Amino acid sequence: MERPRETRGAGPEGEDPSPDAVLQVGPRRFRVHRRALASHSRYFEALFYGGAKESSQRHIVLSGVDVEAFKLLLGFVQTARVALTRDNVSSVLETADFLQFHRVKRLCVKFLEKELHVSNCLDMMSYAQQFACPELHEAALYVALTHFADLMTQEDWGLLQHPKETLAQLLARDELFVAREDVAFDAVLRWVMEDPAREEEGLFQLMGLVRMPFLSLSFLNVLIGRSQRAPQQDAYARLVKKLDSGPPEGSGSEEEPQQCTSRSYDTLYILGGKHDQEQQELFQFHPKMDTWQPCSPLQRKNLTQYAVAAVGNLLFVTGGHFRGDFVWYSVDWVLIYNCWENHWIEGPPMKNSRDCHCAVGVGIHLYVLGGSTDSGVISDVERLALTDLQWESTSPMVRPVERAAAVSLGTKLYVICGRDEHGDVYGGVQRLDIETDVWDVVSFSPLPRYDLCATVLNGAIYTIGGQTFRFDVDTDEWSQVDEECLDRKFFMACSSANGRVFAVGQSRGSVAQPVSSMVLYDPYTDICKVVEDSVPCPLPIHGCVTVRRFDMW
Repeated sequence: MERPRETRGAGPEGEDPSPDAVLQVGPRRFRVHRRALASHSRYFEALFYGGAKESSQRHIVLSGVDVEAFKLLLGFVQTARVALTRDNVSSVLETADFLQFHRVKRLCVKFLEKELHVSNCLDMMSYAQQFACPELHEAALYVALTHFADLMTQEDWGLLQHPKETLAQLLARDELFVAREDVAFDAVLRWVMEDPAREEEGLFQLMGLVRMPFLSLSFLNVLIGRSQRAPQQDAYARLVKKLDSGPPEGSGSEEEPQQCTSRSYDTLYILGGKHDQEQQELFQFHPKMDTWQPCSPLQRKNLTQYAVAAVGNLLFVTGGHFRGDFVWYSVDWVLIYNCWENHWIEGPPMKNSRDCHCAVGVGIHLYVLGGSTDSGVISDVERLALTDLQWESTSPMVRPVERAAAVSLGTKLYVICGRDEHGDVYGGVQRLDIETDVWDVVSFSPLPRYDLCATVLNGAIYTIGGQTFRFDVDTDEWSQVDEECLDRKFFMACSSANGRVFAVGQSRGSVAQPVSSMVLYDPYTDICKVVEDSVPCPLPIHGCVTVRRFDMW
């Protein structure tokens, strides 16, 4: 039996005022206070104060309401908490939706987001649409888009059992992650063959959503070979022949040529190397093929403790600790790598020289936060706009920290833990609202430390270092990720790509010697594994970032 999870809602704790009405739900009667209920529910606000006849009645009957779920809603009114479990979350959400307890409904949505898995994401998409939960739908859709191949291999809960509209919704998205477009083509044919009645319904329409120019030559050769088989003996061959007889809808013509862009996907870049070398190595990881490709190296010697961030197709290296002729000192350098053109240029220097700081890309801006100067730890923040490449100072952090972790999520920027100006570990999560330029402290880590790694996956923040936690910024809930590959381990960097988290450069030993391995963690398929000797740079890794890319034909 799963232990109920108490989820805190928005509102003060305290006892309910004196009851002034009786609500009957099924056989049960509940004494309630009208104003307290109305403050949490628009349904009861309209019922009690909207001029309805119930506004003057003391005894009111509610029809079609689940008794147990209603009891939990009343508990939320009293305590601002609701105990959600896998067994009750659906009934609570549906009751909260009917009675317009919007905060409780949102807490249920966040609970279900944490429960997302490849095995339930398609059903969750339908459920979210039924009860008007757009955030849950987007989160479930993200899982489906990033795990399309897994959905096609499952017979019980995979795509083959779902209607045409579900498959079409995925195929139409640029963000669909597949190793090759062949997978999308094959998925359509397999979906049609699952039920003969589907052939007339969706074959040509679905094929119109496949990016035909990006089918591989080897796959096209296979199609040609199968098309030569007898259609009576090979249903796959018969469908290929049918496609050959007429172009799919939306495939284009000379008058309306099809847009030849591939689907977008995430790639990883890592920067590493010993600071006493003439250059530091940069590699790109291709997740479709699980291969690394060397890029133009960073031509800087005696530079360490810098920060790396990505904005669009540009990778920024900011600041750092540099050794001149005799001493080490902080620098204000900005070095920019263009991922499309594979070359480095120098950018405008920062206002402050700093090292051990954070850098995060948000929209068209690059933010650098905190860190150390030659005079100590600072809270200063400045940002660079790609439109004019001019640095401007913004509001400083609440607490000056160095060696912290930082991520962006929507229009918010989060700085997690770090080491303060006294050399102590700071456990707070500082948040910047980009639109208002206002900082606040929104939470405290259950395991405070500096040199944490952090990344964002599907709307939640993951912190890695000693233990791994998932932080839901909406509910202030920290959930420990119990995976042996991550437990009691420390890494130089981490990043998320295509629905998975990658942690690279594990530190081992008292001298924190990094190991050339990568841990792949996928919460939606229950996979967490070490990829030994996968990182081509066996040296300390200073930066790992994700860059969104697409191919042209």
